[in-house]
Amino acid sequence: MKSPYYVPSGRLPAQAIVWTVACALFAVVPAWLYAWLTIHSPIVLLNWFAMCVFAVVMGVGARQVARQAKARNPIWMGRLGLAIGFAGWYAHWAAWLAIADAGSFASLLGAPQDMWRFGTMLAEHEVRHVLGMRIEGSALVAGWIVECILLSTLPRSLALGAAEEPFCELTGNWATPFELPHKFAWIEEPHVVVHRLETAPHELFAVLGAGIDADAPRYSALTLYRTEGDPFVSIDNVKVERDAKKEKNTVRPVIAYLRLPGMDAERIINECSATETAIDTEQAPADPPELVDAIDYLGAGRLEEALAGARPHTAAADDQLRIDAIRLCAMASARLERWEESLRYWNVLCDEEPSAFNALQTGCCCAMTGDTARGEEWIAWARERNTTSREMPDPQIVTSFISALTQSGQAARAMPYLEQMRALYAGLGCTDSTFLFVRRVPLFGVFLQNSLPIVHAVLGEEKARAWYAAMLAQLDEPGKDALNAWLGENFVITTSPAPASA
Repeated sequence: MKSPYYVPSGRLPAQAIVWTVACALFAVVPAWLYAWLTIHSPIVLLNWFAMCVFAVVMGVGARQVARQAKARNPIWMGRLGLAIGFAGWYAHWAAWLAIADAGSFASLLGAPQDMWRFGTMLAEHEVRHVLGMRIEGSALVAGWIVECILLSTLPRSLALGAAEEPFCELTGNWATPFELPHKFAWIEEPHVVVHRLETAPHELFAVLGAGIDADAPRYSALTLYRTEGDPFVSIDNVKVERDAKKEKNTVRPVIAYLRLPGMDAERIINECSATETAIDTEQAPADPPELVDAIDYLGAGRLEEALAGARPHTAAADDQLRIDAIRLCAMASARLERWEESLRYWNVLCDEEPSAFNALQTGCCCAMTGDTARGEEWIAWARERNTTSREMPDPQIVTSFISALTQSGQAARAMPYLEQMRALYAGLGCTDSTFLFVRRVPLFGVFLQNSLPIVHAVLGEEKARAWYAAMLAQLDEPGKDALNAWLGENFVITTSPAPASA
């Protein structure tokens, strides 16, 4: 059975041995510097730091051996990385003894028996360090062993990890990684997601859902690996900790090198890059200093304080300050469910700054206040303007208005917009999550589940089922299978009892 993950081929080109020898010889230089520092530095912490740097240098070298030699045998690359680390440790102690006048560096490098003899002598006697510090021989030997383990572990891990990375056997090159610019919701139960994706990798975007805000403190990130065959994906949970001076990201892997059979990595990347570029071309100006506190209050959910901080500036002479203050008041009053008040602010904002987004918010507020006819006019204007401004996906405008109509108890008025969404899926003919994701269309399963309460309430059980089933004729086979399965889960098929025999 084919593994759901990338499996290295196990090949170890001869160049890997050549590069390993070269890397071990190169390690002699940092080994000498490390030995010199351990003897002459009076600061113990500096010695530990030097050891870490030395280990990193050898680790990077071991990783480059795997990359340059195109080694795809993790076990053997781990051993070669271990050999590089051991060679660096050996060279360090040869340099240490040479600096301590126990012999020449070159002679000690070529005479491991002399190294062993000096080590045995040091282990059997209490020795005086060149700085005058007395060290027990047994403690020194223990230190050598620990140091050897520490210096060889990192090169081994990095070399092994490099050999495990996806490699395209068709082109003879390493797979090209690409981190998607979209951020997805934090994965609360990684084991559940891993199990689902292992059995159904084509549901990747259905599992992850829609993208989330770029400033979210917790999110999941995707890295695609492109090959001539199937692409692979790795998913990480990322936690962002920010303060006034710096930002710290903590990354925890969720899944690594999962195979995505039949998916087109280039199409996903191109669509995501195009979307991100369109967003980046319109960078928002910096927040006015007068509204910094009000913005913080809004983000913290202290809505009354946000309103109090923004209201005094809604008549400011400065255009940017006035517009931002009106926007803050509109958003805060909407979150307080003061729809009439929010509508007044959105109306003013549309006069000051006509945009599809502002028109959408105005239309939704109209629906919440019961003025649905006027709301529909605003939505029509928002969609028309959005065709040129491309501020957001058109389905986002439609689904937002459907939500407003539903919340305000106008399910029947939402049906024409749901029919537009149904026609969109039927017209596309494909419900594949990747296909929909790159077109910025809500995932098919999300549409079905969110629309079900509305359609059921308006049409009733039997007509609601027929309403969804009308799409079947226009969907491809996977889409039909998915819809039929969903209909079977959510609707009870009743059959009339057979007539009794005479």
